[in-house]
Amino acid sequence: MPSSSSAPDSSAAPSSPTVPAWGREWMRSAPSNGNARVLRTSALESAKTPSALRSIMLGALAVLVLLGGALLFVPWRQTVSGTGEVTAFSPDARPRAVEAQISGRVQAWQVTEGDVVAPGDTIAVLEDMSASYMDDQFPERIAEARAGTLQDLRLGTQQARQSLSQARQTLRSAQARVETASLGLTTARTRYERVKRLHEDGVESLRTLETAELNLRRARTDSVAAAADREAARQAVASARLQVQRKESRLEAKRAELDLQLENAQERQAASVVRAPVAGTIARINRVGPGQTVKPGSALALIAPETDDRAAELFVSSIGASLVQPGERVQIQFSGFPALQFSGFPNASVGTFSGTVRFVNPVDDGTGRFRLLVVPDTSEGHPPWPSANFLRQGASVRGSVLLSNVSLGYEIWRRMNGLPPQVSVQRAPSAAQ
Repeated sequence: MPSSSSAPDSSAAPSSPTVPAWGREWMRSAPSNGNARVLRTSALESAKTPSALRSIMLGALAVLVLLGGALLFVPWRQTVSGTGEVTAFSPDARPRAVEAQISGRVQAWQVTEGDVVAPGDTIAVLEDMSASYMDDQFPERIAEARAGTLQDLRLGTQQARQSLSQARQTLRSAQARVETASLGLTTARTRYERVKRLHEDGVESLRTLETAELNLRRARTDSVAAAADREAARQAVASARLQVQRKESRLEAKRAELDLQLENAQERQAASVVRAPVAGTIARINRVGPGQTVKPGSALALIAPETDDRAAELFVSSIGASLVQPGERVQIQFSGFPALQFSGFPNASVGTFSGTVRFVNPVDDGTGRFRLLVVPDTSEGHPPWPSANFLRQGASVRGSVLLSNVSLGYEIWRRMNGLPPQVSVQRAPSAAQ
């Protein structure tokens, strides 16, 4: 009996044909009229993209090309960017350091950080370290010494004035004697002439003539002596006047010197009390406590003035500074205030504030950067800057100075070639002026 395992099954389907390895063909079977048929496709045909997906990709590529071409002509606002901090435009509104005017030791503090002070309020009391001013009564002693010295000088001046008055009286007496001697000389000459004529006529004797001649000579001598006394009196008056001038000059010079010493002593004593120069808030105290020694010019405290004056201090590159002129509009973003800033599309920015360039520093800060001062733009349509309670001096700020309007394609080409921003024709005349 033949074995059933060795008998071939005539009803079984024919086995699948063997696929050669070198053909790299793919097989798949699909029913057709109840019979399976083998479909063979190449690997290249299987890797082809479907026609529908190909159409979608080509359409997307066309849209991207058209969109890129359109973006090349989109308006773009050129800018000059810079960073800095919030400050005040007026120097009086900026934080001010309170410095020691003398060398001394901190004796007591009258304020703490955060206190609000008015002009003239006491901040600290210093103990003067100078040996000459350690005496609390030093200004009073200088005042007493000044009064005594000036009194002595006034007495000397008064005596010189009295001497001048006496010299003038002597001059007046000498002048009177000169006039008397001159009158006597005239009388003696007239009498001598008359006696001489009478003697020639034989009326008067020789003795009478000799007596008249003697009287004439005596009158001449008296006149010369009176004139000499008058000249001596004049010299005495001039000397007395010069002495008075010297005394007065010395008095004035000594008074000025003593006044200066007294003022220095009073100012030195007043400088031991450090006072607030402006109204504001004590922002920082640089010395820990009493007992510390300070030198002239040492900063003791920092006062932040109470003011609404606000400005932005921006630092830009040298190329950017050459393109910025006062009056340019600036788009500002303050630190701590949420904002979305687009430098090329300022109208699309959110949370930014508008400012105006007020000043461009003609000299750099030593590192090649130039300083711009930007003040708030108060024109209609621009929001005001935050109040001083929220926007404090020293806060970081970022700004973009708005320049010319160009196309996006030009901006891309400019940056690829490393060229500076374009200067508009309207700004050229003002810049030249």
